[in-house]
Amino acid sequence: MINQFSRSPKLRDILNVIEAVPTQYSDEEIILYVDKFLPSYNCEGAAIGYFSIISHLCYYRPDLESQLMKIALKPLYYLGIEHPDSAIKWIKTYVKEKNDNDYYTSKQGRTWITNHLKDKHELITRIFKEIDFEDNDEDIR
Repeated sequence: MINQFSRSPKLRDILNVIEAVPTQYSDEEIILYVDKFLPSYNCEGAAIGYFSIISHLCYYRPDLESQLMKIALKPLYYLGIEHPDSAIKWIKTYVKEKNDNDYYTSKQGRTWITNHLKDKHELITRIFKEIDFEDNDEDIR
């Protein structure tokens, strides 16, 4: 899984190390390097890439779910997916453990998607509202 992130050596290192030492990198570093990484210029590819990354990270660092999910949910929001059930279904369908796409998640990431994402309806709703508010706020300026 980790080799697919070769464009970002720091992100690749974070993904490698988090399994053995989940707190080696600060919250800020993890969030920064996920946010700086651009998996794709299209929304579908970006969402698959981000969720491949964050599902692995959230398995080991559930305390970062809110911040990491906000990064990963933006491409889905821009695809027009604004309902938590639709987002969860999309993620479960397209983010695989190993597939033909450029990005795939780890066994641990797939476990997080299967076992924990289904309980994140309220969080996803809140994040979609935040993204919508931020977008509309920028339009006013």
